[in-house]
Amino acid sequence: MIDPNNITNYNLNEHGLQEIILFWICVAGKTAKTIAKALDNLLKEIGAKKELPFEAITKISEKELALKLKNNGIGCYTLKAKAIKEVAESGFNLRTCTANDLEKIYGIGMKTSRCFLIHSRKEVKYAGIDTHLLKFLRSKGHDVPRSTPNTKKQYLKLEQLILDYAKAANKTVAEFDLDVWKTYSR
Repeated sequence: MIDPNNITNYNLNEHGLQEIILFWICVAGKTAKTIAKALDNLLKEIGAKKELPFEAITKISEKELALKLKNNGIGCYTLKAKAIKEVAESGFNLRTCTANDLEKIYGIGMKTSRCFLIHSRKEVKYAGIDTHLLKFLRSKGHDVPRSTPNTKKQYLKLEQLILDYAKAANKTVAEFDLDVWKTYSR
C-alpha cells in the first residue's frame, strides 16, 4: 500500500509506477491516506496485486471500474475511471513519458502529471500545485487562488515560485512538496 508520508521513490518497479500514477489520479479531492487505503482495496479487488495494475484494469470495462471506484469511496469515479482506463491502455513508458504525454489523458491535468513525475523521478523541475502549496504561497504574501489554477500561464507562474522556494531551501522539489504537505495538511 502507498504510504503518503513517504511517497517519493525513484526506484519503483513497473508495478509500483503503475500504482503510483493511479494514486495521483485518484487523490484529487480526497485525503492521501483515505485514497491510499481505497486504492489498495480496489487493486486487491481487481486482482492487481498478483499482476500489473494496468493488466487487471484492461480486463474490466470502464463502467465496471467506475462502480468499483465508487464502492471504494473514490469520488468523481466516472471521470477517474476514464482517466485510469486511458492511462492503462496508453502504452506509455512510465519511466520516460513526459508531463505533456500524461496531460493528453482525459482527466490528467498539470497537477496530477507533475505530482507523479516529481515523486517518481529525480531532478525533475516541476511542482504539483495543490491547496497545500497555495496555502504556503499565501503565507509568504503571494496573491494566489484557493485551488489549482485552471490556466497554463497562471500554473507555470506559480510553479516557478515553488521551484524558487525549493531551491532557496536547498531541497529537491519532492522534499519541499512533502515538507509543505506535512505542515499545511493539518
